[in-house]
Amino acid sequence: MKEISSKDIERICFFALLCEVSTSPKPGLVDLLNRGSHEDMDYLTFINSAISVSKFFKEAYELGVEGNTEENFNLLRTRGIFYEEEMYSATRGVNTHKGIIFSLGFTAYATGVISSSNMEFTSLNISREVSKICGNISGELEVKNLRTEGQLQYKKYGLKGVRGEAEEGFVKSITIGLYNLKRCLRTLDLNDSLVEVLMYFLVAVEDSNTIKRSSLEGLEYVKVHAQRAIDLGAMHTLEGREYISSLDREFIEKNISPGGCADYLALTLYYYFLEELYD
Repeated sequence: MKEISSKDIERICFFALLCEVSTSPKPGLVDLLNRGSHEDMDYLTFINSAISVSKFFKEAYELGVEGNTEENFNLLRTRGIFYEEEMYSATRGVNTHKGIIFSLGFTAYATGVISSSNMEFTSLNISREVSKICGNISGELEVKNLRTEGQLQYKKYGLKGVRGEAEEGFVKSITIGLYNLKRCLRTLDLNDSLVEVLMYFLVAVEDSNTIKRSSLEGLEYVKVHAQRAIDLGAMHTLEGREYISSLDREFIEKNISPGGCADYLALTLYYYFLEELYD
């Protein structure tokens, strides 16, 4: 196996963010075709943001290599908050990558832990390490002073959101994302494969961004119509492609933006590029 450096991690994380935002069409999300359901950001906003946060993933990996200690875990979260501010500075206050700073930050950290251990270096082992590292992180939702959207949704709907996904190691990026990406790449190019993978995430993920901008009913609407796209063949058929394009228009009209699923797409790309690096 090729020895992986922190610069490798920074590069593939940056490339994953670029590929995610470039994937088109992504219903309701910023892409090369339009700004989705957002008036305050566009494609170039995401590029600027990706440049501002990519060094964090290098730091996260380096901390993981040092070992998963309480001190390093706390420093990881502190540095994550620092890079959130870097993001806001680059985007003039727009939240483009806060979710991926959290999810990919933990994943890069876990990658470092695995790389310096005796465990087999696999995507699933990295995911399991994320789950172990995050432990009962959803317990943070129990605090009485409800301030974040995640806490509000937990109180209202009982949904654990991204913290619950972290406790599971963001494993959907492998079992749904990586699995379907490899399947699609047998017959489709990378862009179209990622669009199809996104449909599977739309069906499977309880996306807190969708709920925030819409409702639980809006989330169900997304799931039903994404499943319809899959049933039509998604990017493998003309009918499926046309349906996905129509979903983009409908999501924009309804102000739906499934940002959590976009983050899962970036995580999928991270694992895909990582496997290319060490295989």
